[in-house]
Amino acid sequence: MEDASAGPPPVDDGEVPAAPADSSPLDDAPAETSGAELGEGGYDEGAPLYSEQAGPADVEGDGDAGEPGAVPEPGDDGTGGDGEGAQGDGESPEAAGEAETVAATPPPPVELEPLPEDYVPVRDLPPVPEPFARNEDGKPVPLDGVESLFLTGTTIELVGLKDLGPGKTMGEVSRDELLKDIQFRGAISDFHAFKAKIQVADYDPLLVRINEDDVYGDGNNFELAVTAAAAAVWRGIGEEVERRAALLELEAAHAAAEKAKPRSKRVRKVKPWQSLGSEVDIDEASVRPRRDPIRLVVQRRRREFNQPNAKLADKDAHELWNSSQMECRPFKDPNFDMRRMEQDVAIQAVAPLRDAATQSRGTVPPRPAVTQTEPLDLPPEAKQDLVRRPHNAPGSVADFLERVRDQCEVALVQNEITNIFRDDLSSLNDEADGGGGGSRKETLVSEAQSFTHLTYSKNKVVSAIQWLPHRKGVVAVACTEAQSHAERVARMGRTAPAHILLWNFRDPIHPELVLQSPWEVFSFQFNPLQPDLLTGGCYNGQVVLWDLSSEADRLSRRAGTASGGAKGGDGAGAGGKGADSTPPSTALPGGGGGGGGGGVDTTTGSAADGDAHIPVIKHRFMTDTQFSHHQVVTDLQWLPGVEISHRGKVTKLGEGSKECNFFATIAADGKVLFWDVRVEKLLKKGKKADELLDLVWKPIHSVHLISLIGMDLGGTKLAFDFGKLEQGMFYAGSFDGELVYADFVKPEGEENPDYAKSCLQAHVGPVIALERSPFFDDIVLTCGDWQWQIWQEGQATPLFQSGYAQDYYTAACWSPTRPAVLYLADQSGSLEVWDLLDRSHEPSIRVTLAATPIMSLSFNPVPTSASAAQQAAQQLLAVGDATGVLRIMELPRNLRRTVHNEKKLMGTWLERQQARLTDVGARQPVRTAARKEADERKKEAEAAALAEAAAKEAAAKDAAAALAAGMPLPTANERSKKDKGPPQPEFDEKAEQEYLKLEARFKAQLGLLPAEANGGPGH
Repeated sequence: MEDASAGPPPVDDGEVPAAPADSSPLDDAPAETSGAELGEGGYDEGAPLYSEQAGPADVEGDGDAGEPGAVPEPGDDGTGGDGEGAQGDGESPEAAGEAETVAATPPPPVELEPLPEDYVPVRDLPPVPEPFARNEDGKPVPLDGVESLFLTGTTIELVGLKDLGPGKTMGEVSRDELLKDIQFRGAISDFHAFKAKIQVADYDPLLVRINEDDVYGDGNNFELAVTAAAAAVWRGIGEEVERRAALLELEAAHAAAEKAKPRSKRVRKVKPWQSLGSEVDIDEASVRPRRDPIRLVVQRRRREFNQPNAKLADKDAHELWNSSQMECRPFKDPNFDMRRMEQDVAIQAVAPLRDAATQSRGTVPPRPAVTQTEPLDLPPEAKQDLVRRPHNAPGSVADFLERVRDQCEVALVQNEITNIFRDDLSSLNDEADGGGGGSRKETLVSEAQSFTHLTYSKNKVVSAIQWLPHRKGVVAVACTEAQSHAERVARMGRTAPAHILLWNFRDPIHPELVLQSPWEVFSFQFNPLQPDLLTGGCYNGQVVLWDLSSEADRLSRRAGTASGGAKGGDGAGAGGKGADSTPPSTALPGGGGGGGGGGVDTTTGSAADGDAHIPVIKHRFMTDTQFSHHQVVTDLQWLPGVEISHRGKVTKLGEGSKECNFFATIAADGKVLFWDVRVEKLLKKGKKADELLDLVWKPIHSVHLISLIGMDLGGTKLAFDFGKLEQGMFYAGSFDGELVYADFVKPEGEENPDYAKSCLQAHVGPVIALERSPFFDDIVLTCGDWQWQIWQEGQATPLFQSGYAQDYYTAACWSPTRPAVLYLADQSGSLEVWDLLDRSHEPSIRVTLAATPIMSLSFNPVPTSASAAQQAAQQLLAVGDATGVLRIMELPRNLRRTVHNEKKLMGTWLERQQARLTDVGARQPVRTAARKEADERKKEAEAAALAEAAAKEAAAKDAAAALAAGMPLPTANERSKKDKGPPQPEFDEKAEQEYLKLEARFKAQLGLLPAEANGGPGH
């Protein structure tokens, strides 16, 4: 039996729930049902339209108008039925009479068109067919019998199609009118190409449809149906769209009419159950028994109950095992494992908050009896006046916001990249720890932020990374195509614009600036003293110069707008007054030069993807192809504080000089070129600045390097000693793994000198990293193939070389704050941190940062004037991979802060390596002699072994010959005698004396000896 309090039973979709038997006729009487509701709800024809309990009071009290077709049943006048009329509730006859009077004059019904018999809601209908077909690739194509064409404004007026648009997409044009237009306008008519199909069309007039969205991608704006079948398809689609629009309006009218009824009179529609996956979650979160419960019977004697010393506790079986009482020792069965489903439940306890006011009442006599504070507030008029004060006015809010904007931006950036969950107390003892950093617990390299762009960097290679030297939180990356050499050779001769992106930490989605280059840039660098100037080396060997000084004001305005409330402000631009003071910049004259003019193109992108506001900066100058490199520029280095002549002679400027006008480039063509950035000096006298396009930007000095095999050195990297630039010495790496130590100063009186002082084979693969130590001027790091090495200037052998790694190295650099730490990246996407004071045979830390190869590394610049604590306050490492993603990694405290006397300890380590090399060199002659003697003994042993093998082979041949001749085989003694040779005769002294006498007589006869020698004449 069902519970009576459960309410009425559920009803099907569209049905009216029946009133309970114990309900009041005036409260729960159902409302009138229209004919439309009958069709929708699916009532039987014999069902009453009005309930027998619905009296006139329902009509008057609810104000519901009768629907069309709702005719009352006979006897439904409030008094018929089962005697439950108006008087059935004990009402007076006068009240019943008044109710009958009111019911006699009902309000006029509202005419509402009923829904169709085969009504299906519009949302449940299948989608409207498309007015076009699709090919195998899913792209739209015209239907059979439809031609896509482009109509000009003149043609649209002539054929009368001006009224076509979003509201009306199709129109008719007679065949004669189209043929008349073709005959009158000839070949310039838009319908001329379809003249034959128009003439043979099987219906008239022809149907024309507008194609504003260009769904075919052919640039046409109209379609022409030249067959009746295609026109019928279009007309059918149009009629279906109109029918559904009218049906939507009718649905809305019925919904509004239903909503206007009182809640008790509305038809409750019970929707079918639709699973959204909640039952799966409930089932997964439920813990059900997976086996039958274990039945355990525990027995205990009655007299042992209620003992005072009885204690109940849970213990494992092996703890209760007793050898005297138990025969089987418990053990863990490896074949049995109890698995329990775990539930992850999060609980958060928050104390209730409340507002409370407190007063402090002092008890000490000097203190006031009552201390009470009240906030100082200004009236609304004073606030408005304060906000509207202009710049440079006393108390101007705008000036205050301008002053604190940079500090707020720095604080926001710091909050963005600061780990709020780090325990600061855990690193208080770092200063007292004098050991290597690799043994510390804090070794987590975390990702602070990542940048990528769908248009400019996705699926590209981050070839180079540079931090802006005068702005915090801004980094630039060069993105190149991930193509092989063969693919690049196939594309040679065709300009492929590339870009350098400037990312700001405030906006990780849109780059702040985009620098456009006609060729891919593989190396670039900002001027360290004039950060508005940026130079880059291209794939075709040319050098490009950008001047960002013109963007300073515009980006400053954007930053001001962002601080005032605009969404996504990008802050001050490159060269602007950002977070730090900007050194004075050199503004080049207007116009373009050397193959390209400066300018800003803000039309790139679209408002839909949010790229419309990204400014695109074109290059200012470009070197001439004839005087540039002939292969890809692999590295570029600025040379601050010097002047370089045409013969490479270096003149050092004064202390504190803010000029940096020269830079060097190296390429695979074997040349190191030196360039002067002051291109405007090339202007001849009498010419104007707008003639920069006629300039030819040439290098001021060229150095040609030769490899070990006498060919051009395929240069990859450069390394200068910026403290000794006047000496002219530098290092260069090559694609063949060579390390060249050269002098770029041209000797006097020599036209084609040999600039290379030494050329050593350091690696078997290209040198991908060549960097001087920031703490030791004469120490150089090289990295290539699977190994990295540390060299000392002037030495022919490396001080230290690592073992071969599992993966190919792709980037390497020194730590800017720790002398003994260096970072390496490989093709597996891992970052290795080597702490030479901790261990030198393996990396101290190895972290996987990406699933693709890491292509470049770069640390954020550290001001030279900053203290050691400030330098190590926050150290960021920019990592670029092979998919165009730039990651900003935050290093732990032990990797960025030096340990006690680390530089001294590293110097001692280098001295030990030098002493080891000296010892090895001193023992080299002895080792050479020992090796030579060992080789000789080896050769003698090999000769003896060969002789023994030959003897054995000869004995085998003799045995085979004897066996063939039928002779007996020699015994072992005979073989040994034969091996020893014939027996030696015994020495006979008497025979020897006789032989000597005979020899003497013979010589005397020949006159060779005197006669006395033969014993005298009488002998």
